Amino acid sequence: MIDWAGLGESLQMTAAELSEGTLIRLFWAAVALSLVLPRVPYGRTVLYPFALLGTWAHELGHGLTALAAGGSFKRLEVHRNLDGLAFSSGVGRLGRAVVAAGGLLAPAVVGGLFIVLGANESTAPFVLAGLAITVLASVVLFVRNTFGWVALGLTGLALMPVAWRAPELVRIFIAQLIGIQFCVASWGSLNYMFTKHFYRTDGTLTDSDTQTIANVLLLPYWFWGAVIAGISIAILGGSFYVAWIAPLGG
Repeated sequence: MIDWAGLGESLQMTAAELSEGTLIRLFWAAVALSLVLPRVPYGRTVLYPFALLGTWAHELGHGLTALAAGGSFKRLEVHRNLDGLAFSSGVGRLGRAVVAAGGLLAPAVVGGLFIVLGANESTAPFVLAGLAITVLASVVLFVRNTFGWVALGLTGLALMPVAWRAPELVRIFIAQLIGIQFCVASWGSLNYMFTKHFYRTDGTLTDSDTQTIANVLLLPYWFWGAVIAGISIAILGGSFYVAWIAPLGG
């Protein structure tokens, strides 16, 4: 029988009162949840908002990279089926390759930051609040389709009370779960990294991001897919080490 009173008391404990082993088990609970939920009825529905954030991070990565490269970020779309589009211009030939790589790497970079900063009780609320503010700001500035506007707006609003009102244990768990889901989004794009062309939501056949890089830098798309995949794996492995292994003296 579940000890609901004991569970409630545990949730109210501060992270400082918990052992390092308990926090590590919390991380692995988030990993287990990420692996199990997609395989049970309605599990994918529970994880849907996190998958939506993964698509959002990919497309926002394209757009912000375009801005950093001196171009413009016109608009962003996220669709119900988790497809997304980012429209940018003015980046030049080399800039197009950089923008393509920015979208592929964005989920791994954001996921790594969440795993590292979300493992600490002093920074977890700030990364959650930062994500909420960034999502809401992107809705106002860049998102231009109705579904994306509504879904991302509700997601950003839902994150705010979690960031500032939830118990510390819950904040850390949610931050780790979000980080892991961004990592899942990165891993989920591995097939796409090794794809030459794909069909957009409107049925248009277009170059993949790695083929876009290959068009500029000459080496084949599968080579750039391997490079991007290797960088993503290094980011994710490094973030796990920094967050959970190094503090134990490993």
